[in-house]
Amino acid sequence: MELKMPSREQAYWGLRAMKTVALADGALDDPEMHMMEAVQRIFGSTHEFEQLAPITPAELARAFPDPQLRQQLVQGLIVMSLIDGKANAQETHLVEQFAQALEVSAPEVKDLRHVLKGEILQLRLDLVRRFWLRDKVKEIWNTAGIRGLYKFMRGMIGKDEDAALAARYQALEHYPAGSLGRAYWEYCRDNGFALPGEKGGASEPILFHDCAHVLSGYGTDPEGEVQVACFSAGFQRRDPWLFVFFVLLQFHVGIRMTPITKARTGFFNPTKALIAIRRGAAMNVDLNNGWDYWPVMREQIEELRRRYNILSVEAFLPASRETITTEV
Repeated sequence: MELKMPSREQAYWGLRAMKTVALADGALDDPEMHMMEAVQRIFGSTHEFEQLAPITPAELARAFPDPQLRQQLVQGLIVMSLIDGKANAQETHLVEQFAQALEVSAPEVKDLRHVLKGEILQLRLDLVRRFWLRDKVKEIWNTAGIRGLYKFMRGMIGKDEDAALAARYQALEHYPAGSLGRAYWEYCRDNGFALPGEKGGASEPILFHDCAHVLSGYGTDPEGEVQVACFSAGFQRRDPWLFVFFVLLQFHVGIRMTPITKARTGFFNPTKALIAIRRGAAMNVDLNNGWDYWPVMREQIEELRRRYNILSVEAFLPASRETITTEV
């Protein structure tokens, strides 16, 4: 995604809007305070929260003209409204007012209303309609027709066994230590995942997600899945905020968005999520759009990180601040 860094003055207006949303249902609670602290920490501003006065949507619109920053701010306000783990009528209404005043038509604003009203089916249908899986299905249909689509769908539910395909991926065990191919093989075996072609193995068109785990270094636990989704949002060129909203619901609010993963609560760490987004946004390649992993499977991960500009977590932390392992 295109990610624009706000100036100190722009951060001031954005933080006032975030505080206004947080106060819509009463007091500023700990998760909301942590969210604002994370924004300051990652964007490098130092405003005193107590001195940030609430702001009206009209006032914000006059003071905050940049279209890209408006889009980013609305997404931040959506996260703020859900960071305490639930949707609230006053906060949802205020987010809608801010989005309207800022002339931002993000689909997540409408989805936030679905969350508030408990319209989970409508919510799931809207996210599925926009998710990257739809583009994969179209691509497979255009290149391999009904047979390719049938094979893909069987792979998605772990039913497509292919000995020749499995052998190709099993051979990655013998690739050089530290290479992408060897690391992917270790990632699957260490996590108990079947390789493509094996019973229960993933379908090849979704391997970019596993490669994102390997290249970013994020794990497969709930917190790791949140971070890799935010990392993917960063490098994704189409509808990137969908990734963030999806994992916010699945692993923080506790709404089950996929039948194969249990819903969890409380795993959206704002500081780590923002850093993951910035790491992905700094990349010069979209792993989900035209990237072919096979030609680079023998190459060293560290070389690929350098080539793709995948920077370390520490690169996005102010030098004087505590390390990212600190709880926020």
